[in-house]
Amino acid sequence: MKALLLKTSVWLVLLFSVMGLWHVSNAAEQHTPMKAHAVTTIDKAITDKQQVTPTKEAAHHYGEEAATNVSASAQGTADDTNNKVTSNAPSTAASTTVNETRDVDTQQASTQKPTRTATFKLSNAETASLSPRMFATNAPQTTTHKILHTNDIHGRLAEEKGRVIGMAKLKTVKEQEKPDLMLDAGDAFQGLPLSNQSKGEEMAKAMNAVGYDAMAVGNHEFDFGYDQLKKLEGMLDFPMLSTNVYKDGKRAFKPSTIVTKNGIRYGIIGVTTPETKTKTRPEGIKGVEFRDPLQSVTAEMMRIYKDVDTFVVISHLGIDPSTQETWRGDYLVKQLSQNPQLKKRITVIDGHSHTVLQNGQIYNNDALAQTGTALANIGKITFNYRNGAVSNIKPSLINVKDVENVTPNKALAEQINQADQTFRAQTAEVIIPNNTIDFKGERDDVRTRETNLGNAIADAMEAYGVKNFSKKTDFAVTNGGGIRASIAKGKVTRYDLISVLPFGNTIAQIDVKGSDVWTAFEHSLGAPTTQKDGKTVLTANGGLLHISDSIRVYYDMNKPSGKRINAIQILNKEIGKFENIDLKRVYHVTMNDFTASGGDGYSMFGGPREEGISLDQVLASYLKTANLAKYDTTEPQRMLLGKPAVSEQPAKGQQGSKGSESGKDTQPIDKDKVMNPAKQPASGKVVLLPAHRGTVSSGREGSDRALEGNAVSSKSGKQLASMSAPKDSAHEKQLPKTGTNQSSNPATMFVLVAGIGLIATVRRRKAS
Repeated sequence: MKALLLKTSVWLVLLFSVMGLWHVSNAAEQHTPMKAHAVTTIDKAITDKQQVTPTKEAAHHYGEEAATNVSASAQGTADDTNNKVTSNAPSTAASTTVNETRDVDTQQASTQKPTRTATFKLSNAETASLSPRMFATNAPQTTTHKILHTNDIHGRLAEEKGRVIGMAKLKTVKEQEKPDLMLDAGDAFQGLPLSNQSKGEEMAKAMNAVGYDAMAVGNHEFDFGYDQLKKLEGMLDFPMLSTNVYKDGKRAFKPSTIVTKNGIRYGIIGVTTPETKTKTRPEGIKGVEFRDPLQSVTAEMMRIYKDVDTFVVISHLGIDPSTQETWRGDYLVKQLSQNPQLKKRITVIDGHSHTVLQNGQIYNNDALAQTGTALANIGKITFNYRNGAVSNIKPSLINVKDVENVTPNKALAEQINQADQTFRAQTAEVIIPNNTIDFKGERDDVRTRETNLGNAIADAMEAYGVKNFSKKTDFAVTNGGGIRASIAKGKVTRYDLISVLPFGNTIAQIDVKGSDVWTAFEHSLGAPTTQKDGKTVLTANGGLLHISDSIRVYYDMNKPSGKRINAIQILNKEIGKFENIDLKRVYHVTMNDFTASGGDGYSMFGGPREEGISLDQVLASYLKTANLAKYDTTEPQRMLLGKPAVSEQPAKGQQGSKGSESGKDTQPIDKDKVMNPAKQPASGKVVLLPAHRGTVSSGREGSDRALEGNAVSSKSGKQLASMSAPKDSAHEKQLPKTGTNQSSNPATMFVLVAGIGLIATVRRRKAS
């Protein structure tokens, strides 16, 4: 029995020794208890003084300070006594422990260098973004770039607080932003009197001072004539571009230019609206042809494709719904973005429609941008560039409030001030010493509805025509697009009137058949309509005719375009009564020379005409003696909704509704229903509304998703995808536990089972 117990004890000692050694070895292999999100081990032969150096990409991922700490931790401090490196780095988002092991083979100790193992403990986000190329030194770098742009400045040389940034501040902003490019999308020279007086030359000087890289040719660039435009082109220090304008069969301007800035080759292409043929003075575009914008731009892109990294189109096309779709900027960028041959990113910087696009519009990663008008905003486009490719194009605006505290460039401000003082001295004549009427002439008013200023201008033109033309004027009209400013209360000078009528147009009179008068007013009120708050509204139209007091126009905006006129009545000055228009009679109609030549699409006008003095002189002469009290209203009553009242119905044989016999289409109506749009009842109310009144458009076409926090959601609020890792993801799990506290150690279990078995064996032998 004693011998058996002795043998058993020896076997147990041996068993415990073997299992103990196995346990220690296993524990050493699994190292220490560790809860981590990721472990990255880098084994490499290095010298005692060698260190891990973070790359720029590491700094980008973790920040400058964290990357520096990674480097310090990886280097550690060598302990010559125990051949171990201990890390003294502070605890950060990315901490490091470094252990050094040496080969114990004494035969190789003299030839092998120590090997160090660096272990990085990283957070979830850091682990997800960590990659081997983090430590590369030759990976392509992503850089950020910007472009500044303007459009439709319209002669705004000087600053106007709260309204106009001015060219001197623009120069300062450019110096601060340091963009790759400074571009303009057209209609810069013509507009306010200061620029007009010099036929655009003062603006050309200012643009040179700002330092533009290129500009597009706008329709109003032709207002001073083709020869003057070519003179302005010669004055500029940068190219004036248009790929679709031809003169006598030859290209009139350079189609494109390639500018290399900060390592990027920009292909800049200009394009001009074909509407120019009806939106400038006809004598300025004799022999000039405007070809298809999309075809012209696409052809130029393909011609220079291999020489550029990205395209910037400076387009004077606009996005006004009244413009033919294929001539619009949004149509252009949409079609270009869908062209499979054009793989390089495209940015279209637009103008012409005076639209404010706060954050632009995105089409398949290509962008459309526009600032509005009158230098109230500066466009800013940022994007990323990496390895020859442009991405992440983001348009935005710098508005007039953003630059309130910006100091204007001193030299340019002085240059503009001197020019302005000279001009004001020339136009200081007082026309009205104390004006008591607010004359409405803002764009949003004169292009959408009848205004008291439009009426006053038309009355002035009729008064001139009655006295000065060979045939007494029957009535006068003036286009809303030709009115560019209001007249405020107080002293009114000639300078103020030139600001209202800045184009230098002259007064003219032509003979127009009654049927053509009808067609002209259908065109005047033919702009697209839309629904707003349950009302039918008309979008802005520069061709909207303002009328003199000798004509009344009755209309219905709920009818389709081209069929909206119910009746037109013209004053019979011999008997002092209004009569319905005679479609066969020829009327003597006074208008400006622009409209008389077919401008704004009035192709029914034209032919021989008498001409007189400039419109600002006509208006000045009239206002000096006119009874201004008649204009003290915000709701003029010359363009009326509905049909004439019973007492105003046409006599037998006169025209009621076009194409009908007298009286058949006219119904007696309550006098209160013959009204200006502003007085219409709520039901069926018709309001003439500007296309872009007080609106800011932005968006990304085809996208209905928005980022909220760390989740991607649809606009309906339904979560589409989570940006954070699920709780049971691999990054949240602990690594296997090691050490003496382990509850399921196999050695412990084995010894326990063996002991129980031994005790059972001894008891059986005793029993036997």
